[in-house]
Amino acid sequence: MDAARSGPPQREPLRRSIFDLLERVDRHARLPRIVSGALVTLILVNVAAAIFETVPEFWSSDRWLFHGIEYTSLVVFSVEYIVRLWVSVEHPRARGKPAWLSRLTYAVTPAALVDLVAILPFFLEVFTDAHLEVLVLVRLLRLFKLGRYSTGFQSLFEAIRRERQALLASFIILISVVLVAASFAYMAERTAQPDKFGSIPQAIWWAVTTLTTVGYGDVVPQTIAGRIIAGFTMITGILMIALPVAIIGSSFAEVVRQRSFVITFGMVARIPLFAQIGTPMLSEIVPHLRAMTIEAGTVIVEPEQGDESLYVIADGVVEVDFAHGERRRLIANDAFGTAADADPAGHYSALAVTRVKLLALPRSDLRHAVARHPELADHLRPAVVTTA
Repeated sequence: MDAARSGPPQREPLRRSIFDLLERVDRHARLPRIVSGALVTLILVNVAAAIFETVPEFWSSDRWLFHGIEYTSLVVFSVEYIVRLWVSVEHPRARGKPAWLSRLTYAVTPAALVDLVAILPFFLEVFTDAHLEVLVLVRLLRLFKLGRYSTGFQSLFEAIRRERQALLASFIILISVVLVAASFAYMAERTAQPDKFGSIPQAIWWAVTTLTTVGYGDVVPQTIAGRIIAGFTMITGILMIALPVAIIGSSFAEVVRQRSFVITFGMVARIPLFAQIGTPMLSEIVPHLRAMTIEAGTVIVEPEQGDESLYVIADGVVEVDFAHGERRRLIANDAFGTAADADPAGHYSALAVTRVKLLALPRSDLRHAVARHPELADHLRPAVVTTA
């Protein structure tokens, strides 16, 4: 027994620590912030170098600097990619999976593919005859690595994901309007300008530039009917372009307001309330969680009104008052609100005693998750503070 204890340390604790470091599981730790900050700085330096490398004066005088940045980046990004691939088996989604399958699953995720693209330029330059323009374009794609660290990128992606159906409907409407405008313009202008409106596909270019209000001026209607059609197309274009912009803008603002901090699968999996549930159940819950940051002294739930959501405290102190007079003070990892069954929590009020970070799960989403995984209710109900 003593010999076993004195032997070399196991790899799992080290691998878990590196995973926590790279994924910033502990948001208050200093070292993860330093590592992520250094990687973000290197990404920005790379993007700047890729841009200024196209300036002949800079390339001729500072070629050594550009090469130094590229080789340093190659080493750092390659090590980062390999290490992330190695520690990917520690991700909560990898529970119960073989190590090779977990790593393969991670390798095809968008984040891993972006990391792979970050080291691709070197191999393109060594093993192919790629032109400088291609290499610069691939190097600029390293900017997307910021999506791993930027809440702005993540909020934008989340806003688009939430409104994907509305955006798809807007896109279909826009395509329909383009086809209708191009068809009318073809009928009105095909005789006057057969070289530009000789077919509907040719007229589509005019319709797109007009609907998007770009108006290059290379194709201009000459007949009265064509100009009338163009006028209606311009007005319609303003409405059509404003529609998806308004959808994304409002959703983005809502996501930023709700997601004052970033929710990650690993962070949720380490909350005691969710730590013991399986990966399928956790995968059902995480996409519906909403992050909220509440300032001290702010009422979270109005008195005598109650709320049909499940709240989990990620950080801070919350004071909960129930209708029957009971008062409880809850801290990080405590949960309150609706229980994990069909019954609402009843009337209660909640006040943020300190600055609080909450994870909120609406009752409707919770009920859907319980319907798909009935055993989830047994896991969550005992830990949730309700009126019962």
